[in-house]
Amino acid sequence: MTILFPDDDHIAASYNIEYRQAEIKPSEAILKPEFHWEGNRTHMYGTVIKKESGYEMYYQCGNALRIGYAISNDGLVWEKPMINAADFKASAHKVVQANDTLEASDVPKLGEGQEMTNLAAGYHMPSVIYEPKSEKPYKLFAYGEAGYRALYSKNGRQFYEYGYNPVIELLEFPNRYTKKMWYSDVAPAYKDGDLYKAMIKTYEIDADGRTRRCIGYSQSRDFIGWSSIETVWIPGKGEDDIAKKRGFFWSDFYGLCPFAYGSGYLGFLWLFEIEKELPRGTNQGKMEIFLAYSRDGKSWRRISDEAFIPWDLNFRDEGGMVTTPSAPVFEEDHIKLYYSDSNFEHGLHEKDFTKVIQQPIWVTRCSIVQKERLVGAASTQGWLQTCSLSFYDRRLRLNLACKNGEVVLRYLVSGHEVASQRVKAVDDTDLVIKPAYEGDAVLHISLENAAVYAIELI
Repeated sequence: MTILFPDDDHIAASYNIEYRQAEIKPSEAILKPEFHWEGNRTHMYGTVIKKESGYEMYYQCGNALRIGYAISNDGLVWEKPMINAADFKASAHKVVQANDTLEASDVPKLGEGQEMTNLAAGYHMPSVIYEPKSEKPYKLFAYGEAGYRALYSKNGRQFYEYGYNPVIELLEFPNRYTKKMWYSDVAPAYKDGDLYKAMIKTYEIDADGRTRRCIGYSQSRDFIGWSSIETVWIPGKGEDDIAKKRGFFWSDFYGLCPFAYGSGYLGFLWLFEIEKELPRGTNQGKMEIFLAYSRDGKSWRRISDEAFIPWDLNFRDEGGMVTTPSAPVFEEDHIKLYYSDSNFEHGLHEKDFTKVIQQPIWVTRCSIVQKERLVGAASTQGWLQTCSLSFYDRRLRLNLACKNGEVVLRYLVSGHEVASQRVKAVDDTDLVIKPAYEGDAVLHISLENAAVYAIELI
C-alpha cells in the first residue's frame, strides 16, 4: 500500500498542510518541426509510450489534423522514422495511405504523387492506448470527420478504423446569444482498469451569454460503445480570478488529461485564459497547465492557484499555449514529464487575429521530476494523520525532504501515543525504516520545514 498526495482515502486529518507541486524548470526543446508536413508545430496533443524496446511518441503537427510518429532509446533524443506514404492532396483522413491497409508493410511503396513521411494517421487530438497483450495492442481515439473516431493498429505505425465510426457523433453546442455553433474536438482518453475513459470537451452558456468550455466524461468497455456524455467540471470564479491575475478576463477548461496516481487520479488541466472572443471565430488567449486531483476520476479540484507549467516558462512574455500528453512516463527513479509550448496565442489563424507573430512555433520539451514528487504534503509547522495501518512485520518507506527540518512519526492506538521516532536532515526518495511500533496504529506525522511525498508499507 502506497500513499501518494493528495489522498482522500488514507489521510484522516491534517493541520497547516500545503500541497506543494514539483518545480518545473525551463528546458530545451526535444522535438521541433523539421518537415514541410509538420508546419510550425510538433506539439503534445498526443501520447508518449514506454516499451521494453524504447519509447514511442504520437504528436500533433501540420494543420492539427496530422499525427506525427517519433521513437527514442532514452526518451530524450528522438528521431522521426519514415513509416508511411502520404498524399497531401487527399482529404484529411486519407492523407496517410496506410490507414486503409492494416497489414501494410513498414515501408509502403510510393504511389503517384505520394512521399514518405513519419505520419501515423490524419486526425485531431490523438490519444494512443497501448495494451501489449491485446490482439489490437494500439488503440487510437481522436477527433475526425463527423465526431470522435476509434482506430487500432498491430504495430503502432499503420492504423485502421473500426467499422463503427464515429463512435461518438459530432457534438454541437449552439449559443443563441452570439448565433455561433461550437463543436467538441478535444477528448483525452485513457485506460483505467477494465474501462476506457475520455474527458470530452463540453460547453455551457454562462450568465453573461458566453460559451464556456467544460470537462465532460464518457466511458466504454469495448472502445466502440461509449456512454452518454455528462459534464463533470465547469469553470468558476476561482478560474476566472486566475485569468484576471494574468491580465485576461475569464478562463475555460480546454482539456483534462487524467492518470492513475496513488489511490486516486492526478490530471493535467489545460486552463485557457481568455482575452476576448473573436467576432468571426474562436477565443483569443493563452493556455497553461494546472495540476488537478480526483478521488473517482469524475469529481475534480485544482491543487493550487499557481500554474504547474506556466505559459511564460520558456518563451517568457511571448509564451502562448502549453499542452501535455495523455500522461507522464513513470520510470523506476524519476518521472519524465513531457509538455509542449508555443510562442503564439490561441486564435492565431483566425481572420480577426491582429497580432503579428514573426516566427510562430510550437515545440515539445521534457522535464525530469524525482519519483513520486509531482505533489508533496509540506509544512513549516504542521501535521497529517493516516487511517489505521497495520505495522505487523512491515517496513516503512518514506519519500521525504527535510534537509533543513525534521519529521516526527508518532504511532497512536486508541488516540494515545505508544511509540515515536524522528527523522532529521534527510532528502531521500527511498528512506526505509523499521517502524517503532508493531501492530495496528494510526500514523501521526509532524512536519517542521519538511515535505512528505510518499508513505509505503513494504
